[in-house]
Amino acid sequence: MANGNAISIANGPKYPRVKVQVTGPYSGFYSTVAAVQAAMRRAGVPLQELSNFYVDAAEGEEENLVRTCLRWVDVDLR
Repeated sequence: MANGNAISIANGPKYPRVKVQVTGPYSGFYSTVAAVQAAMRRAGVPLQELSNFYVDAAEGEEENLVRTCLRWVDVDLR
């Protein structure tokens, strides 16, 4: 992440109570981000954090998407 509040996978996700099933980065960037943001919204995560997640997910190459999801929420990869 670009800021000093970096979240690492080793520490677990930032929102461990938010559970999302993701079929992988090849299901499409927008559908994956939408699924994660919808789960975050249902869990009551503030709108600014949804925006921060989007910015984080959009940085870098496509493989960044899965790593970003793992840093933010509890992901079930299938």
